[in-house]
Amino acid sequence: MTQLPIPVHVGSEPLDHWDDVEVRQRQFGEEAAPWLQKQRRPAIANPALDWGALGFEPRWVGFDTADCAVALQPSVFAGCGADEFDRFRRGAESRGETALVISPIGEIEDKPRRSLFQHDDSVSIGQSHTFVSSRRIGRGARVRAAEDLGDADGQLALRMLSCNPAPVWRSLSLSGAVQETYRGRVEHTVEGALLPILKTELGEPVVAVWVSPDEVERRYFVPGETPWPLLLQWLLEHGLPEFVPGVMRRARRQLATDQALMTRRERDVRSALSKLEADYVAGRGELERQLEEAQDAASTVREGLLYGTGKQLVGAVHAVLESAGIMVVDLDEELGDTKNADLLCTYDGRCRLVEARSASGSAPERAYQDLVRHLREWPSLPGSVPVEGGVLVLNHEHRSVPGERSRKPYGRPEFLAAQTETIVTTLDLFDAWREEDAVTIRRLLFGARPVAPATQPAGTPTAPSKGSGESERHRRWFRSLL
Repeated sequence: MTQLPIPVHVGSEPLDHWDDVEVRQRQFGEEAAPWLQKQRRPAIANPALDWGALGFEPRWVGFDTADCAVALQPSVFAGCGADEFDRFRRGAESRGETALVISPIGEIEDKPRRSLFQHDDSVSIGQSHTFVSSRRIGRGARVRAAEDLGDADGQLALRMLSCNPAPVWRSLSLSGAVQETYRGRVEHTVEGALLPILKTELGEPVVAVWVSPDEVERRYFVPGETPWPLLLQWLLEHGLPEFVPGVMRRARRQLATDQALMTRRERDVRSALSKLEADYVAGRGELERQLEEAQDAASTVREGLLYGTGKQLVGAVHAVLESAGIMVVDLDEELGDTKNADLLCTYDGRCRLVEARSASGSAPERAYQDLVRHLREWPSLPGSVPVEGGVLVLNHEHRSVPGERSRKPYGRPEFLAAQTETIVTTLDLFDAWREEDAVTIRRLLFGARPVAPATQPAGTPTAPSKGSGESERHRRWFRSLL
């Protein structure tokens, strides 16, 4: 059976109009009138868009739209598509069908903004006094599918998440129009509901559908950068079969999509495919949540090790050593002052002092000399526990990209010949930590001598757990060593 193209209303002048505009722009150049210079062909009027191959017949501004199945980027302005959109909507209502609409939103070109809170675009919903506005979200924003989506909306979410390159995400909001009349200022209440399809972690919709109060109109808001072939394919395969099935019958496409005419095997496979796609959306959302949790947990240590100085660096080293089962005491906290090294570390009955230092350039030899001095002064502290040596943890060249830093902080031969204590770079410590290699972390700290498993002998104090009594447990353990 020959399939017919599905008529759709396109809220733009036809292709020949834009061809003429571009010819005149080239012809007149800088001498063209300002209004002519500002004219830009919209993406939906791109001549490379093959409507017939996608299964559609475009009805541009100036065409009759009463029998159209969808309105794409309609306009509410007189002479620019308002009449055509009104005929499209009344035609759908007269047939008892949903008036399906797609409205891209968001200024694609970067323009200076007067305020951080200024909307970058808004779309007026012509049949009501309601606006949908958009505001850009910062780069790198993560979005996920909303819960309990239907088959078609779930498919749209999946395709938008897979769009490459990803569009610019913008938060969407609904507001009522404000009008100035001779009777004063009139603020209209919001009509309809904006239902999220994709949303941010804060619950802000970035792809959404607006449903009119009378449920005649179902309007999708998508980022302005969304490719039209993606949207048209979704309409043909999912949007129209679910929301406007009548047009599929009129276009003689119902034999492949109408469930009332499907065999049992077709229904089973289609159901399995829908479940697989829904599981993918749900599974992706869960993995994105887990990734965010993992990134939040790792970011503090990663930043501290690679770029930290002072207390931030000491805190990151502390966390890494504890992750390897090493008992760590912050000496500044225990002694109440910076009287000695930064950390006292114990594992399998062995103790070492740890000094953590940073340098924006080459590693200073003074940092190593400070460690030697602290080791020399350590026995003079009242009741100090014996230590077998010290470790200098160096975050040198921390203003450089980690991959461009030297793995050997010191190079002077006389210094290296006189070195007796261990020197560890934060790069080496970071490599072991990110691979969760506790054995290597312990080896970096205590040397190549075989180290016992993480299970410590009975009676050996273990690293205190976090909680309200953590500080007191630290002090009791430290005093027992002193």
